[in-house]
Amino acid sequence: MYALMTLLSAGLEASAGVVSKKVGTARRRRAIHKAAPITGDTAGLREINGRVTAGPGGPVTAPLSGRPCAWYSVTVYERYRAWRPGPFGPTDVIRDARVAQQLSGPLHVTGDTAAVRVDPRGAALELGDPVFSEFEDNPSGALAARIAALLGDRLRPRHRDRTLGFLVEEHVVAVDDPLYVVGQARTELGDLVIGKPAMQPFIITRPSPMQVPTGQD
Repeated sequence: MYALMTLLSAGLEASAGVVSKKVGTARRRRAIHKAAPITGDTAGLREINGRVTAGPGGPVTAPLSGRPCAWYSVTVYERYRAWRPGPFGPTDVIRDARVAQQLSGPLHVTGDTAAVRVDPRGAALELGDPVFSEFEDNPSGALAARIAALLGDRLRPRHRDRTLGFLVEEHVVAVDDPLYVVGQARTELGDLVIGKPAMQPFIITRPSPMQVPTGQD
C-alpha cells in the first residue's frame, strides 16, 4: 500500500511538471505566432532568424572551456535536498536552483531582414548541451575557486546543510551559428536591439540549419 501511494504521489508530481511544461510551451508558441520579423525602426514583439556575427570587440574566449567563440554564458546551479508532500509525510527530493550567471555581453545576429544586437539578460536560453559541465561539492575546491574569481565572489550555500554542491555549466555560441530570437524590439543609440519583453517569453534558441521555429504544432 505504501509503495502504491508513493508511486501515486510521484505520478501526481510528474503530472504537475508535465502541465507546467505544456503551459510554458503554449506561451512560447503564442509568442512565436505573434512575433513579426524585425525590420528597420520597429518596436514590439519581434523575431529574427539569422546567424551570429562577432561583436565590435571581436571573438572572445570562454573562461572554463577555453574555446574561442562569439559569445558565452556561465551558469551556476545550487543542488540541494528539499521536501515534497506525500501521503505518508514529506519525501526527500533533489533540486537545482540557478544562483548565478555570467554572460559575455550582447549577441549580434544578422538575418534576412535586419542586423540586431540581442540583450540576452532574462532569456530562456535553448542552446543545447553545454561545452563544460562539472559538479563542485567542496566550497574550497578548485572549481569553486575558479568560479569565485570569475564572479568576483565565492559561492555561498543558500540552503545551508541541505546544499549538496554546485553544478557549473558553460554554453558557447560561435560565429555563423544559427540563432532564432523572439523578444521586445527597440532602438538604442541608432541600433536595433531585442531584449526581454515585459509579459511574453524571451526566446533565444539554436535550431538546426534546416529548422525554422514556428507557432504551429
